Amino acid sequence: MLQFFASLAEGGASSLWLPAAGLLSAMAAGAAVHFRMLYRRSEEEQKNQRDLVENLHEGVYRSSLDGRQLSANRALVRLNGYESEAEMLASVGDIAKEWYVVPSRRTEFRRLLSRDGVVRDFVSEVHRHKTRERIWVSESARLVRDRKTGKPLFYEGSVREITETVTRLQAEERLSKLSSQIPGGLIQFVRHTDGSYTVPYMSSGFRALYGLSEDEDFLSPQEITAMVHPDDRQAFLDNARSGHRPDASWDQEYRVTLRDGTTRWLQINAKPEVIDSGVMWHGYISDITARKTTETEIEKLAFFDPLTGLPNRRMFMDRMVRAVARCRERETSGAVLFIDLDNFKALNDTRGHDVGDTFLIQVAERLKGCVGPADTVARIGGDEFVIVLEDAGRDGATATRTAIFAGNKVLSALREDFRIGRCSHRSSASLGIVVFDKDNASTDEILKRADIAMYRVKTAGRNGMALYDHHSMGAES
Repeated sequence: MLQFFASLAEGGASSLWLPAAGLLSAMAAGAAVHFRMLYRRSEEEQKNQRDLVENLHEGVYRSSLDGRQLSANRALVRLNGYESEAEMLASVGDIAKEWYVVPSRRTEFRRLLSRDGVVRDFVSEVHRHKTRERIWVSESARLVRDRKTGKPLFYEGSVREITETVTRLQAEERLSKLSSQIPGGLIQFVRHTDGSYTVPYMSSGFRALYGLSEDEDFLSPQEITAMVHPDDRQAFLDNARSGHRPDASWDQEYRVTLRDGTTRWLQINAKPEVIDSGVMWHGYISDITARKTTETEIEKLAFFDPLTGLPNRRMFMDRMVRAVARCRERETSGAVLFIDLDNFKALNDTRGHDVGDTFLIQVAERLKGCVGPADTVARIGGDEFVIVLEDAGRDGATATRTAIFAGNKVLSALREDFRIGRCSHRSSASLGIVVFDKDNASTDEILKRADIAMYRVKTAGRNGMALYDHHSMGAES
């Protein structure tokens, strides 16, 4: 080729230029044809892939992060009872609410996708979207991210109907293999027309939730019920008996006490099926202990004093609103005792804050011992405590006597020596009382009146008690 161009330069460009131009033109044309062939081949391959996906027997989809369906192949369209993709996409709104029989399954599905980036063989009961027929499916999906930024873009996956498989499974081992993919437990139990219960099936996940080994016999319905916390048991039984209602659905959070004494929070989502012998519940149970623990910690921070463990001002005001409302409903009277510790600042300044904190903790314990379980003891300030006697009496006179009796108990308890390490501390308190009923002012005004009565004691020399009297103290409020 180099010799050719050299001869072109030396021997006369006019005689060789035309053949050279023709050769270059032919080479360019050949390259263009080659690239067109590659482009057409790529288009054909893409079309073949689309046709392959479109004609798969397994449903294939793409959905947005918020649960909106973006695309679906022919198999998924048929699975949901529609004639075309356009009809299905126009009909489907929220996948979680409209497709899953138990909407929380979608939440679990998204949680696993966010955590692992992929979900395989996720078994759920869903509705055939157009006809609302209930079917079982196995779903696999992946979270697609932007290759540069890593930002989540959408979900894509496949859906396979396994209704026939689920309903015809005879071997427990096969069903156990399916259910083992679910981070929770599956259970079927029947409430018969005579009121008795049987448990046809419980998965290995259910055994783990209830602390059972694989070789242990199934728990009887009576044993399952007995493990439910007494405070949650009645609602548990009421739900179990509600299967005949047309709108029946069982969605409950409840506590169980395992055989080793530990308490676990569980959530059951179940749907009933009316059968000849009664009602069969198909349920999914998950462990929500971690979430409940977090909620409890958040509630403690929001509503309880971190030092004494008593309700704080926010919870006290909520309890006051409830107390006034109950007085109105029952036509009874309540009372508030406002307690201010005498000379607490001197203790803090001379002995240190550690001693002061220990003292406050002991004060809280003594105050709780002065009232009943239905009453509220709260810490609303550094050395300020309040007690709410919610049901102090049928009338104002009775409530006043009850409050004065409780006030004397408080003063006596706080006058006893406090042992703080090797030290002994003698204390006292100034205490104001206000009695209220359905006709009283707002909760803020009730607290203000109790505070006024307490300050009357302070100005009179401390270590005593005063009852709010509107005629003599009203001007101060």
